[in-house]
Amino acid sequence: MNYTLDNIRAITAPTLANGHSLLSFVIVPTICIYLVYALRTNRTKLGLPVVGHRTFWEPKWLVRLRFIRGSRSMIKEGYEKYRDLFVLRRVGADVVVVGDNKLLNEIRALTNDAVRSVKPFLDDFTGDWTEGNIFGTSDVQTRVLQTKLTPNLSTLVPIVRDELQYALQKELPSCDGEDWIELDLMTVFPRIISRLVARVWIGPDRCRDEDWLSTTAQYTENLFITGTILRFVPKILRPVIAPMLPTYRQLHRNVKDAVRIVGELVAERERIDAPTAHQDVLQWLLEAANAKERKIENLAQLTLILSLTAIHTTALTMAQALYDLCARPELIPEIRAEILNALQGPQSQGSSWTKAALDELHLFDSLLKESQRQSPVFLMTFNRILPKALTLSNGVHLPAGTRIAVPQNAILNDPLRVPGGDPATFDPYRYVKLRKDLQNTQRYTFAMSDAEHMAFGYGKYACPGRSFVANEIKLVLSQLLLLYDWKFPSGQCPPRPKNFTVDGDMYPDMQARILLRRRKGVDV
Repeated sequence: MNYTLDNIRAITAPTLANGHSLLSFVIVPTICIYLVYALRTNRTKLGLPVVGHRTFWEPKWLVRLRFIRGSRSMIKEGYEKYRDLFVLRRVGADVVVVGDNKLLNEIRALTNDAVRSVKPFLDDFTGDWTEGNIFGTSDVQTRVLQTKLTPNLSTLVPIVRDELQYALQKELPSCDGEDWIELDLMTVFPRIISRLVARVWIGPDRCRDEDWLSTTAQYTENLFITGTILRFVPKILRPVIAPMLPTYRQLHRNVKDAVRIVGELVAERERIDAPTAHQDVLQWLLEAANAKERKIENLAQLTLILSLTAIHTTALTMAQALYDLCARPELIPEIRAEILNALQGPQSQGSSWTKAALDELHLFDSLLKESQRQSPVFLMTFNRILPKALTLSNGVHLPAGTRIAVPQNAILNDPLRVPGGDPATFDPYRYVKLRKDLQNTQRYTFAMSDAEHMAFGYGKYACPGRSFVANEIKLVLSQLLLLYDWKFPSGQCPPRPKNFTVDGDMYPDMQARILLRRRKGVDV
């Protein structure tokens, strides 16, 4: 589950008109209903070891609740004890965790009718109630990202770079003097990325429209809160509970606003009748969609969900990387030198960013991959649901409806599977050294995914926009490193913000701050 950043604690914050907190009005009764329901529910026995029970009589519902804050230790325990296959109890569903590569490849080879990659996302956010079902019934978004977005990366880099100039002016504080300015990355980075994503998703006409930016931000928050609460509610009671949630009603208003904005954009484009004038995701969706997908309400929902998935994981990855750099200030001059060499080299066009110039940032790319290895957004990846029963080669039978995941965080800290070994050490040179072998030139890039590093997924269902994300992160952080000096506030302990986990997702300390100061004589 992907929680929003500075809204991670928002689930307990909203208030109702009568002054009662959402926590007391809805969540507490909901949890009580869930506990009663869970006590009476018997899951299918898979014959696999179950991780997380402290005593044999401990009820399943308690283990599920403890997973919310203890997911990292539970995943680690299961991987170290059982490795190949084990079960984790999670609110909403048990998860069969696959740590064995042979079994993983069996599942990876399954055809579309034998495995579902989007349904876990819809289940986590209760798609029936959060306006997300089109994402599970259509693959047009995947086709567009694979066949249009990725092949057009060279064209998109200058567009993103231009929008970044505007985004930095709007979102960063003025700091032309000598003083250091305190910054909350968890607030600023999502805003910067949302502007860049809007430019690529809906084009220049409305990408700076605060109406659109606020709609996507509110939709993400309301989706998270509504989906999280409804996961605790038995399906039979969701029609009763959902309309009681303020965020549920706000979510539907957000979708209506998105339908209005997308409808206006589509109408204008149809009036002009010049599709080649628009090179953005919305236009590509229009061209690739069938009649049902092309309905304005479906286009709006697809655009909202694509925005959600593109903004917050990117912002988190950027923040973790900048924290890792500030924790090792001796690296910053070397990274800056590499950035300047790329900008001044033959791959750039008049000292301007191009995709080819970004590809020259080998050390920076290695640092990003190492930061992602130690601080992945998701502790488990390769989330799948089996629509029909499957028997693995080791004889284990998985019934229809089984949810599957891979213990990514445990694998990324396994000395036997981390290239170069010594996974406890943060080594920014780990992957750039491996890429010196000509056979590994592409294998160990930041955007590449394999069985040992699945931050972007794995196989044919890996994140289709990962190359765009990698370029976007390198472009934003390169600009920030050239334009500003960065450091942690004195007295912040520990200097590098600690990570914490919620329901299998990892975040840095939300209260942490960072300092920036404009560098003199630098303009890029």
